[in-house]
Amino acid sequence: MSPAIHTDDTNKDLIETEIGLVPKTWENRELFVKILLDFLNKEKFLLENNLNERTITHKLAELLDIEFSKLEYDVDCEYNRMENRNMSYEESAKRLNLLDEVSTEEDELGQGITVFPDIIIHKRKDNSKNLLVIEVKKTEYANKTRGQLEETYRDFDKRKLCAYTKELKYVYGVYLEFNKKELCADKTLFFSKGEQVK
Repeated sequence: MSPAIHTDDTNKDLIETEIGLVPKTWENRELFVKILLDFLNKEKFLLENNLNERTITHKLAELLDIEFSKLEYDVDCEYNRMENRNMSYEESAKRLNLLDEVSTEEDELGQGITVFPDIIIHKRKDNSKNLLVIEVKKTEYANKTRGQLEETYRDFDKRKLCAYTKELKYVYGVYLEFNKKELCADKTLFFSKGEQVK
């Protein structure tokens, strides 16, 4: 069963696919769509039985790794290091400048929030080869607010994806949201250069 497709004529940089709207110019577009459809076909059990987000991202990452390793990329879950020989272990943690009126969290070094992306496609030990960062949410969790903050987890992930693509130079970020049966295609969102692709 393919997910419902969201169409919107205002999206000039996006093309309609079976998983929703995807950037027209992305060279890996067809491969990514194929992998996501394979995941939805092979791993329905995970969605129908409401398994943990980490289980979902792990199985999706396995399928991504099969294909993107052929292109000499690494696929990692919750990978939070930026390799640099001149940095200490603490300094090499991936951090985003998300401190504002919405977010009050800060790490011990005062250098922003340490982040653990759900899935990244990159080349280890080469910070110039950050291809794709993926954040995954289940709908029932995406609508909840972060502690005492008024921001939902969905909105926080969208802010993180803007920051990943601006500060850490990922070519694309993608937000995927699943309900208990399928991918919510109208909530499949892409990000590039610090903003949502529209």
